[in-house]
Parts: sequence; C-alpha cells; structure tokens
Amino acid sequence: MKVMERPATVLTPEEVARAKESIRQVDAIWALEGFEPDDVTRTIDVAVLAGRVTFGQAANEMDEYIEAHKTTDGFIETRSWA
Repeated sequence: MKVMERPATVLTPEEVARAKESIRQVDAIWALEGFEPDDVTRTIDVAVLAGRVTFGQAANEMDEYIEAHKTTDGFIETRSWA
C-alpha cells in the first residue's frame, strides 16, 4: 500500500484551541444522534492537533481512498501522518 506523505505544519496556540473546540462540537452533535468517535476519527483528530494534516486534507485523502478501495479499512495504516 502507498503511504501518503504530508509536510508537517506548526499550529499556533489559537489554531489548536479552535481545532479542539471544533472537535468538541462535532463530537457533541454526533453524541446527540447516539454516535461515539471511533479509532479512525480519534487518530485524525490527534494528527490535526499535532499539525501533521488538516481536516480538509484528511477528508480528501479518505474520499480518494474510499473511491479506490471501496472501504475505509486500511486507510489509517496508509497515512504517514497517522
């Protein structure tokens, strides 16, 4: 499997705070529907907060992966930022 490479970026404290708040809000909305974050979601959250990938990049990469493989199985394992 091909591993996608992404340059690391340094997030400012303000960007980290905004990302954490976004994660909190999304989790709360999903919880209202009875859903809990899975390991893939948490791995993406950690990578975003560490500045290794953006939410947009992760979503685009996941879309491409699903299109090619028809599943999310193995997605995280093929990401260098994970």
